[in-house]
Amino acid sequence: MTFETLVEEIDYIDIKKENDQELKNVTNNSKDIENGDVFVAIVGKLSDGHKYIDDAIKNGASTVVYQNDIDIEEGINYIKVKDTRLALSQISNVLEDFPSKKMTVVGVTGTNGKTTTATTIYYLMREIYGNATNIGTDGTFIGDEHSETSNTTPDSYLLNRIFNESLEKNIDHVVLEASSHGLVQNRLNGIDFDYGIFTNLSTEHLDYHKTMDNYFAAKMILFENSKNKIVNIDDPYGKKAKERFKDAITYGKSEEADYRATEIVKNEKTTDFKVNGVDFTINSIADYEIYNKLAAIATLNNMGASLEEISEKLKKFNGLPSRFQYVENDLGKNIIIDFAHTPRAFEAIFESIPKNVKTYAVFGIQGDRNTEFRRLIGNACAKNDVFAVITTDDPKFDTYDHISDEIVAGIDEIGGQYERIEDRLKAMTYAIKKANPGDYILMLGKGEEHFIKLHGNEKTPYNEMETVLKAIDAQ
Repeated sequence: MTFETLVEEIDYIDIKKENDQELKNVTNNSKDIENGDVFVAIVGKLSDGHKYIDDAIKNGASTVVYQNDIDIEEGINYIKVKDTRLALSQISNVLEDFPSKKMTVVGVTGTNGKTTTATTIYYLMREIYGNATNIGTDGTFIGDEHSETSNTTPDSYLLNRIFNESLEKNIDHVVLEASSHGLVQNRLNGIDFDYGIFTNLSTEHLDYHKTMDNYFAAKMILFENSKNKIVNIDDPYGKKAKERFKDAITYGKSEEADYRATEIVKNEKTTDFKVNGVDFTINSIADYEIYNKLAAIATLNNMGASLEEISEKLKKFNGLPSRFQYVENDLGKNIIIDFAHTPRAFEAIFESIPKNVKTYAVFGIQGDRNTEFRRLIGNACAKNDVFAVITTDDPKFDTYDHISDEIVAGIDEIGGQYERIEDRLKAMTYAIKKANPGDYILMLGKGEEHFIKLHGNEKTPYNEMETVLKAIDAQ
């Protein structure tokens, strides 16, 4: 593409043309620049891309996009814009020829349930339509091929490359997790969403969004850019979304839901229910899984699949790792790994456990969560009579002692029970040993993350399942 053609398609303040190189690729990473590429200088929270313009030029960038004042170098094309994040998405969409317009695209947003809902939709689309792509917390899956991603919602140019790679493999159905950060930062600008799903909203990321109103507004960017909206009507913020978007399709347990779960029966490891007269069985006893599956059912039904076909396929879906995942053992104890890491997610998993047994929760809280967040998780443990074993989970720039003090403050408000054990393996070993046969021991927060951030944002290799198995072997 020529420089002249590109600038016709994007918003800019000023341009300076110094070369006629063909433009093929765009990136915000100076290390990935190849000869003739477009480099976009993003102003981030931890670093400023304007500092790396010289490196990008040395690596072959022919065009630089910027928003802050910079020194101009001869022979380089320059585009000054108001917002380089927005420009990155606009340029990527143009250079990649808007691949999302050639696909059926589903976006899933909400505080909890994004990954499970998206993965369920990915599974169903593959079963019903032949193949699909899934982009989110657990990385990118193009059909069976998996690759890691640095963010739940990758930058726009990476998304468009994934879309085009999918199309090259004859895959035209894609589901992605739309994080609030990704939505606010314009990573999804220009993506042609056929379906947008809102699962729920509860306290998280207020260090970034500051208020719940801002957080909700960020989530609603997805609905503003989706042809079809699907919303959990049982969630208070879901009701607000429905009030704003009158045409939204609803799901839930309440009578007003378009896709309503009724006649719910919990079995030992499965749950039965009906949706609009059709029988469904899911391989989980977690209450919140009903909502995740309802979102997927509503989406696939609106794509054209029958409820009967969706029901038949769901029976075979065993879920995904670290989402209410049982760990086999010979101790007669229910040891569960789950990615729950927000106050509402803790409450939801606690509410799913049978009331005639004792529950233990082994968890920590990340260093970038605020005092209220930690207090609410402490409250959730005490309110549900859960014995909390407070351990380490990504302290980052905070300390274990400070984080655990704030959790304990929430537990003490209601008079709950707890133990502090900083080492995660020792904490798991303690909880398993303390529990009786039939009790539930929940290992919460890390899930499929294969790292732990003990010092700032430095990642130390870590595997939750391996650690749990060591704790079981230590009994």
